[in-house]
Amino acid sequence: MSPKSSPVAKRGKSKKDKKEKVKKVKKEDDGEKRRKKSSYASYNTYIHRLMRTQDKKGNKVQITAKGMAIVNSFVVDLFDRLAGEAGRLTTHAQVKTLSSKAVMAAVKLQLPKELATHALAAGASAVGTFGGGDVTKPKKSKKKN
Repeated sequence: MSPKSSPVAKRGKSKKDKKEKVKKVKKEDDGEKRRKKSSYASYNTYIHRLMRTQDKKGNKVQITAKGMAIVNSFVVDLFDRLAGEAGRLTTHAQVKTLSSKAVMAAVKLQLPKELATHALAAGASAVGTFGGGDVTKPKKSKKKN
């Protein structure tokens, strides 16, 4: 029988052939390290979610891949600039911990005045919604008598 007309060729490889292939792969990989995929951090899902929540009419929001790449690079650049400035302010103050005051000062320094005020207001409302208050001061619990 020719390989094309054999029942094994039609169904694929037999179990024995598959086991042999796996063994060969293991033998080849013993001396080599497997390469990991390089992780690529992007804000694409968050940008799309934000666009969807900002849509008032309930229309389907779409953005091209090129547009998403531009917005993503803008967000990454802005984050790097704010983090760098906040880090410099922290080292200038000779403090080892990055505080919210340093981040707010970095926002005021890096962004234009109008945009900075809106950003700080949005950040304060987000911390109020999700943050739960000041971390350094424990909340007073009411004791039942």
